[in-house]
Amino acid sequence: MLKEFHCIQDCSDCCINRQYYPSIDYGKIGVLLLPQEKKRLENLAKAYKINITILPRLGIGTNKKSNGPRQVIAYQLMGTNTDGNYCPFLDIKSNNRSPHGGFNCAIYVERPLSCQAYPALIENNTEVELDCNCKFSCQYSNHVKKNLLESELIALSTIRNNFDRFTQQTIWRYATHIGEESITKFLLPRGWYLHE
Repeated sequence: MLKEFHCIQDCSDCCINRQYYPSIDYGKIGVLLLPQEKKRLENLAKAYKINITILPRLGIGTNKKSNGPRQVIAYQLMGTNTDGNYCPFLDIKSNNRSPHGGFNCAIYVERPLSCQAYPALIENNTEVELDCNCKFSCQYSNHVKKNLLESELIALSTIRNNFDRFTQQTIWRYATHIGEESITKFLLPRGWYLHE
């Protein structure tokens, strides 16, 4: 039976744990930011006196030196730990908690579209596939009815529309070289790689 999505009590995993993507060689990814979100996040970090690292994530075309993209179409907000975990806007030091008991997000009302869309990944005519790393997905189901995720799907649609116009171009992916210390020697060096 499909359930209505809700955050699991005391969970902040989506703000803490970063994944290796598209494979472990590229290192852990950060929170996806569209180009129009980058400056806004930098300004929010400055206002809250929070240090952040934003790296490129995806690019298109090829630059004149043929060593990277002509245009960056996505960035990523990296975690604060050396292993890439913990969003810098996640308040883990105070006793403040979100309505579901997890850590507070300092910019919840102004959080990036990818955070607004989470855990929605893919939608079809009637259902939405959720990220299998989400505790709700693990506990209940990794599919929910579309009508139960209205705001998440609006954000997901905005992200998808941003990328749909680039489908016929050369795609570059940025390797972060960030991960658990025991495997960093196996990761690609930080930089741009042509996406095959």
